[in-house]
Amino acid sequence: MADITNRTQDTLTDVKKNAGDLAAKAGDKAGVLAAKAGDKAGELAAKAGDTASVIAAKAGDKAGELSAKVGAQAEVLAAKAGGKTGELAGKARENLPDEVRGLTDKAVAQARNRPWAAAAAVAGVLLLLRMLRRKK
Repeated sequence: MADITNRTQDTLTDVKKNAGDLAAKAGDKAGVLAAKAGDKAGELAAKAGDTASVIAAKAGDKAGELSAKVGAQAEVLAAKAGGKTGELAGKARENLPDEVRGLTDKAVAQARNRPWAAAAAVAGVLLLLRMLRRKK
Protein backbone atom coordinates (compact mmCIF):
# COMPACT_ATOMS: atom_id res chain seq x y z
CA MET A 1 0.00 0.00 0.00
CA ALA A 2 2.86 2.31 0.75
CA ASP A 3 4.19 1.52 -2.66
CA ILE A 4 0.90 2.61 -4.28
CA THR A 5 0.91 5.79 -2.22
CA ASN A 6 4.48 6.58 -3.25
CA ARG A 7 3.69 5.93 -6.89
CA THR A 8 0.59 8.09 -6.68
CA GLN A 9 2.55 10.91 -5.08
CA ASP A 10 5.29 10.56 -7.71
CA THR A 11 2.69 10.63 -10.45
CA LEU A 12 1.01 13.66 -8.86
CA THR A 13 4.38 15.40 -8.60
CA ASP A 14 5.10 14.60 -12.26
CA VAL A 15 1.67 15.90 -13.28
CA LYS A 16 2.27 19.13 -11.33
CA LYS A 17 5.70 19.47 -12.91
CA ASN A 18 4.30 18.80 -16.40
CA ALA A 19 1.47 21.28 -15.75
CA GLY A 20 4.06 23.88 -14.73
CA ASP A 21 6.09 23.14 -17.86
CA LEU A 22 2.97 23.39 -20.02
CA ALA A 23 2.02 26.68 -18.36
CA ALA A 24 5.51 28.05 -19.01
CA LYS A 25 5.38 26.91 -22.65
CA ALA A 26 1.90 28.39 -23.02
CA GLY A 27 3.17 31.67 -21.56
CA ASP A 28 6.09 31.65 -23.99
CA LYS A 29 3.80 30.92 -26.93
CA ALA A 30 1.41 33.65 -25.79
CA GLY A 31 4.31 36.11 -25.63
CA VAL A 32 5.48 35.11 -29.12
CA LEU A 33 1.94 35.42 -30.50
CA ALA A 34 1.47 38.78 -28.80
CA ALA A 35 4.73 40.02 -30.33
CA LYS A 36 3.65 38.79 -33.78
CA ALA A 37 0.26 40.43 -33.34
CA GLY A 38 1.98 43.68 -32.37
CA ASP A 39 4.19 43.47 -35.46
CA LYS A 40 1.17 42.84 -37.69
CA ALA A 41 -0.68 45.72 -36.07
CA GLY A 42 2.32 47.95 -36.75
CA GLU A 43 2.47 46.81 -40.38
CA LEU A 44 -1.26 47.39 -40.82
CA ALA A 45 -0.98 50.83 -39.24
CA ALA A 46 1.89 51.68 -41.60
CA LYS A 47 -0.13 50.47 -44.59
CA ALA A 48 -3.14 52.46 -43.39
CA GLY A 49 -0.94 55.54 -43.04
CA ASP A 50 0.43 55.04 -46.55
CA THR A 51 -3.07 54.57 -47.91
CA ALA A 52 -4.26 57.68 -46.09
CA SER A 53 -1.42 59.71 -47.57
CA VAL A 54 -2.22 58.39 -51.05
CA ILE A 55 -5.90 59.26 -50.57
CA ALA A 56 -4.96 62.72 -49.31
CA ALA A 57 -2.71 63.27 -52.33
CA LYS A 58 -5.49 62.15 -54.68
CA ALA A 59 -7.95 64.45 -52.91
CA GLY A 60 -5.50 67.33 -53.31
CA ASP A 61 -5.12 66.55 -57.00
CA LYS A 62 -8.90 66.44 -57.45
CA ALA A 63 -9.26 69.73 -55.61
CA GLY A 64 -6.67 71.25 -57.93
CA GLU A 65 -8.49 69.93 -61.00
CA LEU A 66 -11.80 71.25 -59.72
CA SER A 67 -10.36 74.67 -58.97
CA ALA A 68 -8.86 74.78 -62.48
CA LYS A 69 -12.27 73.90 -63.95
CA VAL A 70 -13.96 76.53 -61.81
CA GLY A 71 -11.36 79.08 -62.90
CA ALA A 72 -11.97 78.21 -66.55
CA GLN A 73 -15.73 78.52 -66.07
CA ALA A 74 -15.26 81.85 -64.31
CA GLU A 75 -13.16 83.06 -67.24
CA VAL A 76 -15.86 82.00 -69.71
CA LEU A 77 -18.54 83.70 -67.62
CA ALA A 78 -16.46 86.87 -67.35
CA ALA A 79 -16.02 86.91 -71.13
CA LYS A 80 -19.77 86.45 -71.61
CA ALA A 81 -20.50 89.18 -69.08
CA GLY A 82 -18.06 91.48 -70.86
CA GLY A 83 -19.77 90.74 -74.16
CA LYS A 84 -23.20 91.42 -72.67
CA THR A 85 -21.91 94.64 -71.13
CA GLY A 86 -20.66 95.73 -74.54
CA GLU A 87 -24.03 94.89 -76.11
CA LEU A 88 -25.89 96.80 -73.42
CA ALA A 89 -23.57 99.78 -73.82
CA GLY A 90 -24.18 99.72 -77.58
CA LYS A 91 -27.94 99.60 -77.06
CA ALA A 92 -27.74 102.41 -74.52
CA ARG A 93 -25.71 104.49 -77.00
CA GLU A 94 -28.34 103.91 -79.69
CA ASN A 95 -31.07 105.17 -77.36
CA LEU A 96 -29.21 108.36 -76.44
CA PRO A 97 -30.23 111.66 -78.02
CA ASP A 98 -28.00 112.80 -80.90
CA GLU A 99 -26.29 115.60 -78.96
CA VAL A 100 -25.43 113.26 -76.09
CA ARG A 101 -24.28 110.56 -78.50
CA GLY A 102 -21.87 113.01 -80.11
CA LEU A 103 -20.48 113.93 -76.72
CA THR A 104 -20.04 110.29 -75.73
CA ASP A 105 -18.28 109.55 -79.02
CA LYS A 106 -15.89 112.41 -78.34
CA ALA A 107 -15.34 111.16 -74.80
CA VAL A 108 -14.54 107.66 -76.07
CA ALA A 109 -12.11 109.04 -78.65
CA GLN A 110 -10.39 111.16 -76.00
CA ALA A 111 -10.26 108.21 -73.62
CA ARG A 112 -8.45 106.19 -76.26
CA ASN A 113 -6.00 108.97 -77.08
CA ARG A 114 -5.68 110.62 -73.67
CA PRO A 115 -6.73 108.44 -70.74
CA TRP A 116 -6.37 111.32 -68.28
CA ALA A 117 -9.11 113.18 -70.10
CA ALA A 118 -11.47 110.23 -69.83
CA ALA A 119 -12.37 111.02 -66.25
CA ALA A 120 -13.23 114.62 -67.13
CA ALA A 121 -15.31 113.53 -70.12
CA VAL A 122 -17.23 110.96 -68.09
CA ALA A 123 -17.91 113.54 -65.42
CA GLY A 124 -19.17 115.95 -68.10
CA VAL A 125 -21.45 113.33 -69.62
CA LEU A 126 -22.87 112.42 -66.24
CA LEU A 127 -23.49 116.10 -65.49
CA LEU A 128 -25.19 116.55 -68.87
CA LEU A 129 -27.40 113.48 -68.30
CA ARG A 130 -28.36 114.80 -64.91
CA MET A 131 -29.32 118.16 -66.41
CA LEU A 132 -31.39 116.45 -69.11
CA ARG A 133 -33.25 114.39 -66.51
CA ARG A 134 -34.10 117.49 -64.51
CA LYS A 135 -35.51 119.24 -67.58
CA LYS A 136 -37.92 116.36 -68.18
